[in-house]
Amino acid sequence: MNRQSGLTLVELLVVIAIIAVLAALLFPVFTTARQASAASVCASNLRQLSKATLLYTQDYDECFPLAFYRAASANGTCLRTVWGVLQPYLRDYRVALCPADPQPIDLTAMRTVRGVGCPLCADEPTQVSLMPNWCLTVNAASYPTVPPVSLARLPFPASTGFWFDGWLGADGSGAGFEPVSGVDPRHGLAARVPDRVVAGQESRYRGKGQASFVDGHVRAFHARLDPDARRMGDVAHYTARPTTVDRRLMPRWFIQGGVYHERQSFFGWPSRPKEGNPNRMLLMCYPRPNFCEEWD
Repeated sequence: MNRQSGLTLVELLVVIAIIAVLAALLFPVFTTARQASAASVCASNLRQLSKATLLYTQDYDECFPLAFYRAASANGTCLRTVWGVLQPYLRDYRVALCPADPQPIDLTAMRTVRGVGCPLCADEPTQVSLMPNWCLTVNAASYPTVPPVSLARLPFPASTGFWFDGWLGADGSGAGFEPVSGVDPRHGLAARVPDRVVAGQESRYRGKGQASFVDGHVRAFHARLDPDARRMGDVAHYTARPTTVDRRLMPRWFIQGGVYHERQSFFGWPSRPKEGNPNRMLLMCYPRPNFCEEWD
């Protein structure tokens, strides 16, 4: 008689269990590899944006481009942005995007922000993921009398943030328009941040944010999540989340390292060492209400 060989039910279950274990072991490796690839692309985009901005400064008396300003068009007034201004120096507008960002900022929502009131110019990109240092790129839509910032004003270009991962926010009070950005660890291990972050649990969401600097180099920073609620004695302290121009609430992250340590963005440029503590630098920001104000 012919006997048919095959797997028994127990053997089949063992094989399935082995495959499941191998998949569980390899899935994090594939995820990490995919995140590392996205981080590499974003770092390349940061370098290209930095080079394009420096090329712009060479053509315009070593002054940085304006972040936002109104321009005349055939249909009236339109909004020109720093991303659109840099397009002649870039090969592809998608340089302003990051593959690790599942939902880029919708710039068409700028029209609804108070202080703007006009659509984007026809050749402007409509989605962006990488943000400039707003202290270098003056927002002329809010501060029309503030002159552009020049390269000569930066004594420490290697420590001056240029472009970085972040979001574009609007003034939550509605009284004016001044973009702000939170640090976004798009290249970290966390796929998403829960709607509410409980104090004491922020360490499980460790990630990184990347930034370029005026001298051209790009580096990654560890970012620590700011919990939505923390207890200070008997009082619970709640943190307000920043709101993007397309009406999304984003968590806050603190940068770990460099002159921007424990800050939420790469705004400002180092002006001089702090008196009594030469390891810390004072930061400056020209296009603020208190022009040229230094802070720790």
